[in-house]
Amino acid sequence: MILIRHHNEGNLKPYFYFALEEYLLNEVLKEGETYFFTWEIHGVVVGKNQVIENEVNLEFLKENKIDIYRRPTGGGCVYADHRNTMFSIVTKRTNKQFSFKKYLQKIIDALNVLDVELTFSGRNDLLFDGKKISGNAFLQNKNGMLMHGTFLYDCDLETMVRAISPSDEKLVSKGISSVKSRVTNLKPYLNGMSQEELIKHFENVLTTETYELSDKEIEKINLMASKYASKDWIYQVQPPYTKMLKKRIGGGLFEIIIDLKHGKINHLQIKGDFFDTKSLETFESKFKNILFNHKEISKILQNNHISNYVLDVDEQAFNELLLSGTLL
Repeated sequence: MILIRHHNEGNLKPYFYFALEEYLLNEVLKEGETYFFTWEIHGVVVGKNQVIENEVNLEFLKENKIDIYRRPTGGGCVYADHRNTMFSIVTKRTNKQFSFKKYLQKIIDALNVLDVELTFSGRNDLLFDGKKISGNAFLQNKNGMLMHGTFLYDCDLETMVRAISPSDEKLVSKGISSVKSRVTNLKPYLNGMSQEELIKHFENVLTTETYELSDKEIEKINLMASKYASKDWIYQVQPPYTKMLKKRIGGGLFEIIIDLKHGKINHLQIKGDFFDTKSLETFESKFKNILFNHKEISKILQNNHISNYVLDVDEQAFNELLLSGTLL
């Protein structure tokens, strides 16, 4: 494999790395070549096809200033911090159906040199002593194939669980116990090897030559990275879904049902045991096709008052309920 020198060490935002993968796959990769590089991030990364709210604890992320990212590959949600090494492999497609095992075997062999025995499990995981230390995802196009994954060196497992679990503390506590029984860090088993030394070991064992990115290439990759940093990519790529906000406030019980598509409200409906003074359809229609974010919803609410439609409603409480559902 060919080691990519990207000169982006210390930058914990994944946008650059997603763009680098895209650049290698579509503009650099030649027949017979395979590229490898490592990187670090701090945040939650959801798969391309996932609905953010189904995967993360939004309140915990906000309180702890943990960012959300969306990768271009499928698969599940992951949390990573600076003590978690990420790796990417970019290669030409073969005529055979893709298998993670072919490429993860290289990682297994590299750890065997250190007397650390890993095993391949399921579709895309690596295990140590029966516990998961690496999960991986992939995509392919006409130019080649990309595979990238996590490698748990000394990740904060408790924060991991709290970041990607429901907010219910009982569930979080159970989740922490569950994850600790199924996932492990490799640091205690590497005889004092630092994370930097582990990365260097991967580079020495897995690669035989180096591709140095030029300043011009890095400039181009940074421009490409703006796509992955955009709110459109993170929040609007996710598939259509429905969310419901429910609360008893002054005026009755309110259930706000919102159908979302590409980050926009496709349909909003208000149900409950309140008394309406005139049809709510006019009020509901004001929200159609607007972005479901704090700014846009607030703008609509400034000029359209639920109190004109519902008897004795606590308008402020209603507005807070609707705004509580926004991601931005």
